[in-house]
Amino acid sequence: MKFYYFILLLFSVLCVSCQKQNRSFDDNKDVYKTIDSLYQLSFSDNLSFIDQVKATNQGMLVAKTHKIDSLYLKGMSNKAYLYSNIHPDRAQYYINQLVSESKKRNNKKYLGYSYSLKGNSFYNKALYDSAYYYFKNANLIYNDVKDSVSLGYNQIMMARIHYFYNDYNTSEELATLAIENLQAKESSYLIETYNILGSIYKNTHKYDEAIIYYQKALTLTEKKSLEGQYLRNNIASLYIVSHKYEKAKVILYDLLNSELINRDVTLQSAVLLNLGHVLFKQNNKDGLQQMVQSLQLRVKAHLELSSIENYILISDFYESKEKSTSIAYLKKALTLATKHKNIDNEILALKKLILLTPNAPNYAEKYISLNDSITYVRNQAKNQFAKMRFDYSMELQQNQQLKSKAIKDELLIQQQRNRHFILYTTIIFLVLLALFIYYYIRIKHKKEKVEENYKTEQRIATRIHDELANDVYHTMSYAENTDLSNDENKEKLLDHLEDVYHRTRNISKENSFIATGNDYVDYLRNMLLEFQDNHVKITTAGIDDFPWHQLSDIKKVVVYRVIQELLVNMKKHSQANLVMIKFVKTHKIGQIHYSDNGVGFNKNEEKIKNGLQNVETRTKTINGSITFDQKVKKGVKAIVSFPI
Repeated sequence: MKFYYFILLLFSVLCVSCQKQNRSFDDNKDVYKTIDSLYQLSFSDNLSFIDQVKATNQGMLVAKTHKIDSLYLKGMSNKAYLYSNIHPDRAQYYINQLVSESKKRNNKKYLGYSYSLKGNSFYNKALYDSAYYYFKNANLIYNDVKDSVSLGYNQIMMARIHYFYNDYNTSEELATLAIENLQAKESSYLIETYNILGSIYKNTHKYDEAIIYYQKALTLTEKKSLEGQYLRNNIASLYIVSHKYEKAKVILYDLLNSELINRDVTLQSAVLLNLGHVLFKQNNKDGLQQMVQSLQLRVKAHLELSSIENYILISDFYESKEKSTSIAYLKKALTLATKHKNIDNEILALKKLILLTPNAPNYAEKYISLNDSITYVRNQAKNQFAKMRFDYSMELQQNQQLKSKAIKDELLIQQQRNRHFILYTTIIFLVLLALFIYYYIRIKHKKEKVEENYKTEQRIATRIHDELANDVYHTMSYAENTDLSNDENKEKLLDHLEDVYHRTRNISKENSFIATGNDYVDYLRNMLLEFQDNHVKITTAGIDDFPWHQLSDIKKVVVYRVIQELLVNMKKHSQANLVMIKFVKTHKIGQIHYSDNGVGFNKNEEKIKNGLQNVETRTKTINGSITFDQKVKKGVKAIVSFPI
């Protein structure tokens, strides 16, 4: 092992030298392997403490040279841990150094670990308030970095502190939380947690629950391990206080016959004491021998704190037999309890001495004073730890709120970015769409205008051909072949010419300019009057109340032409003598209700079809529509609708 250690040190020195000469590894993994090997070596049982520290220092040097902060801090934490086991006082320096370096490098993992080490250091010195403070602070960090195992370990230590102060409820709560955080990830921690819960339920006389947790702890240990034997002894102790003496004896005799019993004085003396206790409870005199043998082992091994229990139980054995001997053992127990500040056993010894020596008032006074004092101290400790736990909960809540706020702020920023992106994309899309629609409508409008002009020209040409050309030809023939000196013939010719003139004027008016200003309604009325004669009566409703001012010029022209086209069809084909035109506004929709009492007309007839197509085309240009009522058997009924 020494040779292997020398090779590793030599290799690490070469690594540092290569770095100084601006040379690098072919593979950076070699550096990590070297550092890890040195750190593993630092925990080897075959090395002395000094060599363990040297291996750690060498690993830290390589990590620092290659600027690997995480491994450098790991080395510092290993070094602090090594010193805490061998030289607790000197360990404080390295723990504080780890705190400082972790903060400087903003490494929460090792900052939390450094706080745990400080907590352990204060716990081992029985400075439980300081220990609790650092375990709490460590857990604030572990909760933040989601290190559930370390969180569970600190909760176990905090549960121990509450257990020491007989605050079993809080101890139980913390132990339960530790189990939730560990979740079978670290069996050694779970064993300790189950053992604490077993002890809590034992002390609160919940023996059924206690045995459950002792058994749970036992199932996680190796069958013949020392840890398992201690747990079995605890179970035997539980059976004694719950008066299940035979079950206790089976376990205790089995433990005394195990191979491990002679290797561990602490375990051997504890088993012998429990066996003596159970035999004493069964009025078996052999119990004294077992308890005395246990005491002798503890005195020889200088286990003074543990031997207090022996003195008290042996005193109980002699209480009804030899009162003076019983008092002597109690006095020894009291002396050791006072020396080691074991308050509970000190109070118990005083209580028993008061009963055995009623004329010794000094015991009673000391008992009252000590009992009041310990009650006050424990209540103060409970209050202090309760405040610490409250502060811890508040800090957790604040941290969670800060994290939630940070997440919300980040989410809001991201949402704002997304909104801006969507907004800019939408604006660009809408601009492009608007340009496309603008050019599309412009082209479509030009096309429709050309088509409309063409249709208008065709319609005018057709009407001139159908309605005027033949009449003009016949009139010309009539003038050429008729004696115009005859007044009657002359009058007839003039009538023909007047008829041609009126029809020509009508065609001209149908395609002439339409006034869309303030005179529009009058202009519309005049057009309606032109279709009215002795044979046809046209009635209107709502023409004055209709919001003409809300209509654009284009819509006014379309309305004018549509009504004109319907009246032309009426005049030519319907043979109606009564026409009703109603103007209505419903919400934002304008409507023209047209009806007549004529014979109707066939929509599929070519001439009528062309006229109706003109009407439909015009209404579509203003996003309108025309609907004919097919149920009407006589006359024509239509509704023209368009947005205002």
